[in-house]
Amino acid sequence: MTSGDDGIIKGGPTTSSWTCKIHPLFNAVTSAACVVMAWGLMYFFFGMTPGSDLASVVLLISCSWACGKIADMLYLPPLLGMLLAGLVLRNSGHYDVDQNVFQPHIINLREVALTVLLVASGLSLDPAMLKKLSLVVTQLAILPCITETIAAAVVTHYLLGLPWVWGLLLGSILSPVSSAVILPALLDFKQKGLGEDKGIITLVMAACSFDDIFCISAFGVFLSIIFSEGSWQTNAMRGPIEVAIGVCVGIVWGIITGFIPHKCESSLTLKRTYIITAGGVLLTFGSKMIDLPGAGPLAIMTAAFVSAICWKKNDCFSDNVEMATNNVWDFLEPLLFASIGTEIDLSSIRPTLITSASVLLIITSLVRVATCFFVLKDTNFNLREKIFVNIAWLPKATVQAAIGPIALDMARSRDERLIPYASDVLAISVLAILITAPIGAIAMTLRGEYLLKKY
Repeated sequence: MTSGDDGIIKGGPTTSSWTCKIHPLFNAVTSAACVVMAWGLMYFFFGMTPGSDLASVVLLISCSWACGKIADMLYLPPLLGMLLAGLVLRNSGHYDVDQNVFQPHIINLREVALTVLLVASGLSLDPAMLKKLSLVVTQLAILPCITETIAAAVVTHYLLGLPWVWGLLLGSILSPVSSAVILPALLDFKQKGLGEDKGIITLVMAACSFDDIFCISAFGVFLSIIFSEGSWQTNAMRGPIEVAIGVCVGIVWGIITGFIPHKCESSLTLKRTYIITAGGVLLTFGSKMIDLPGAGPLAIMTAAFVSAICWKKNDCFSDNVEMATNNVWDFLEPLLFASIGTEIDLSSIRPTLITSASVLLIITSLVRVATCFFVLKDTNFNLREKIFVNIAWLPKATVQAAIGPIALDMARSRDERLIPYASDVLAISVLAILITAPIGAIAMTLRGEYLLKKY
């Protein structure tokens, strides 16, 4: 008995044949039964009861997975359903965990999920296209961030009355593109062969990593100026230092993983997947331990990229590692986006601030679009492809959720007079996530195949 691609069982042990069409509702019932049984097992093994911290975490992951499936059935990005699941559970009071016990583990798991995503992205980069577009990658990573940061400072100074340095701080928070939002869609497009002839996917993937490092370094500079933590010159040097360390460490680790394990070993795909992802996790937490957090993501993507090159030169490259990494990502994806949603506290947003923040985001997005078109003017991309790059350069989520609250935490502990400014910065960061992440993700998913040429 065999199964066709359309899910219809055909043939049999005799000459007669029969078909069995499965209604999608049965898949949903089966999945729900699995969730219920998993809940029962955790109750017996860990004593998980409704209302407990562990139950909140399980509920978060289950609802995130279910909402992702529902969004996919509605032809919407699954991450949108996952993000909204976390947001609703947090603000409705159904996700409430001990910040000292469970939240650190959730944050660590979120880092692991992002690490797996970066590994998958590094494995999928095209060396020839990256070499060809290296100048464009650098310009696309830096110039839009600079212009958007300056635009944010000008708008917030005259619209909200924020001091110039606070406006620049806010701009450095708003500028980074969320790799967690755009990379899943980019990987999907790459698997479909979209935009591969001109290296568009490679361009955006590579640029988003440098983009985050540049903006986080600028954030550190402006934060040090406001709270007088170290010299701004020292903080300004962190960016180049993190880039250099990230690239060098990534190259070394990539060469090691390119030859270990040996190509003749058994279970080669499993061993390679484990070593490259586990090494990425160690690079993530190791870079934070030495207070150079921006070096970790760049080292991870570089290591995966170099490993793939070594495998190809050693005549032992296989797409199986990339496929296995994508499978791990599919497992961790609900946790990542749901946990980002739980970082959004709607009670911290003043209604009067929504209009001002919307105007700010429209103006800064237009400035970013104009800058991106300027950077891409000398490339061989057509208008549709340039529009796609601009859409991919829109979503904000991961960096904003991570560094948005830092200024408020420091204002509370060091100078309470700065709390109103810091509160506005956090609120606008939250609104940026709520507005740009869904719009960008939906636009990429629904219009990506139209805008990109299939290779």
